[in-house]
Amino acid sequence: MSAGEYIKKKRLEKGMSQRQLSVVSGVSNSEISRIEAGKRQNPSPPVLRAIAKALDIPYEELLAEAGYLRAGAVDESARLPEWVYKLPPDLYEFIREESSRGWPYMRLAKGLRRKDLDPAELEAIVKTWMQAKKRYERGPGRKD
Repeated sequence: MSAGEYIKKKRLEKGMSQRQLSVVSGVSNSEISRIEAGKRQNPSPPVLRAIAKALDIPYEELLAEAGYLRAGAVDESARLPEWVYKLPPDLYEFIREESSRGWPYMRLAKGLRRKDLDPAELEAIVKTWMQAKKRYERGPGRKD
């Protein structure tokens, strides 16, 4: 089964039209139509992620259907932790993009040692992460 056929099957199981899937996923209606018709053979991973989220199916499963992963060979280390999906939209988007590029900033940060940073840089990094942590802990809609 192709990725397009799989998406169509899951969409129909959910009782969704292509237009509804487009609205929920943020992927254009014409792109969804091309994917399902087999005119778009290799949809990009970000498009597949958006569709998987909208259809409430595992992203890795859709990657396998599209040929990016061998079926049944999901790399557990590539899966984002569940808490990531609960982050504020700007942080979630950063992590999603970072993971899709192979974690370049995280690899850079992992290679840094305290002695590689001057005190102002270290303070700025800690402050940024603490602000992000506080926003996450407050949750959506809660005031300071």
